[in-house]
Parts: sequence; C-alpha cells; structure tokens
Amino acid sequence: MSSPERIKVNGVELHWGQWGDAPAPPLVLCHGFTGSSHDFALQVEALSESRRVIAPDQRGHGLSTKTHDPAGYTIDQLTADLIGFIEQVSEGPVDLLGHSMGGRVSLGVVLARPDLIRSLVLMDTSAWSFLPDDEEVRTRIADYMDAFDPAKGMPSSFGISGPEDALIEAATTAEWWRRKEELFSGVDAYAVKAFGTALFSVVDSLRPQLPTISQPTTVIAGSHDHPLVDQAPDLAAEVAHGQLSVIEGAYHSPQLTHPQQWREAVEHHLAPLDT
Repeated sequence: MSSPERIKVNGVELHWGQWGDAPAPPLVLCHGFTGSSHDFALQVEALSESRRVIAPDQRGHGLSTKTHDPAGYTIDQLTADLIGFIEQVSEGPVDLLGHSMGGRVSLGVVLARPDLIRSLVLMDTSAWSFLPDDEEVRTRIADYMDAFDPAKGMPSSFGISGPEDALIEAATTAEWWRRKEELFSGVDAYAVKAFGTALFSVVDSLRPQLPTISQPTTVIAGSHDHPLVDQAPDLAAEVAHGQLSVIEGAYHSPQLTHPQQWREAVEHHLAPLDT
C-alpha cells in the first residue's frame, strides 16, 4: 500500500489508501456502517494486480474526521463526500463498489453524477430497505437505536452475534481482527446513532430511479444475508444492465468469509470492461 493519505472534502478530511498503478480505471471500494477501508485490507493486494484500487474511510468512520455532530451524518452527506472524493482522486470515471451502507451511498453517487462512474458493484445492500423481515428483530433494533446514547461513546460491541462471526474469525488473522476492533471503537458514536437510525427505519427509496442507471452493474450478496439477498434479484433486474452473483454460504461480508469467490465475482464484473 502507498502511504495513507488524507483529502479535504466538504469540511472534513477523509483518510484513504491506494494500491497498484495499472492504467485501467481505478476501483473504488466504499465500506459500510461502522466499518472502514480496513474491511477490504485482505483483498486489495490481489485486486490491485491489474488496476489501481482506492479505499476511503467515510466521515465518522476509520481514521477520517469525526465531527460529533449528527446534523452532518446523513446519507446525502456521505454521497456528496464520495462525489468530491472521486473528483479528486481520479481523472476519469471509476468502477465503484459499495458494501451495505456504502452501496446505498454508491447508488446516490451514480444517480447524481453518472459521469463519474464507469460501472457499479452493489454488495449486500439495498435501494429501498435494510429492515429485516422479522418484526421482533425490527423491534429490537429500533429499541436499541432509540436507547443508544452517543454522549456515552462507543460500546465495545453491539451485543449481537451470529454464525458469520465464527466464519470471519476463521478466515482472518488475529492481527486483522485486532485492528478491526480498534477501528470499531474509534467510530464516532454520533455517526452510529444517526446512520443506524436512518438505515433501520423508513428511508427514501431509490427503487423508482434504478432503470435510469445505465452503467454495467453487478449485485453481489451472501446466500444467508436476509433480507438483502432476497432483494438482490430485483435490484439486479431493475437497473438497465444488471447481473446477480450470490455467494453460497456467505452472510453480510463475503469479502472476508469467502474471499476467493468474492474476488472472482468482482473480476468477472470487471474483465469485460477492460477488453
């Protein structure tokens, strides 16, 4: 990796890293809620063999600016940040991959500035709802976010575990996991409150605008990542040029638990564009 860099965008500094220097259009990786560019750290070296790979930390996350101001923590603001970031780091259109919340941000970017995006990969994300189908789970999430007090800082965890945790631990190194926990503890609690409340409530649906997305689009989803994998076929079908890749046995973060299959899906998306 090159030396980590910082870019000023919309009044904050975004921390970012880049790998590789091949002439193909760069691949920009946009992480999800409470994550960071570190979420892709174990995959970027392989991806950068044939292209420049760029991964920023979104505001409030990773090593980027924490404003401690909920007013600035909106999906629209993250969209504006990513637009400003891409304008500075690339001379031409990029291939953009967005994971979870980062996928929702990436959709906002391609709709607002299609000139900046050559192609799109939407990973375990939604254009209309992140809400789980189970009403009891919905209620637990809503109650948690209502009770979450950002003035008390970040908790050590959200107290929610699942079968994916064991898969991630088995597929990653202890060093990677320690760094992941450090970065999680440094997330701005005000960002957690704002984005958690927004994502797990009724958000503005982008579904009616999907047919206007003309860029080649691949939707990647883990086969166990409900409800997002259930939405994935429609998400792929409703953009103009979409395809679907379901990674069997994976949950919400297939780049960690099923890295080979995930890279194959990403490379399958990119290969026709580079010929």
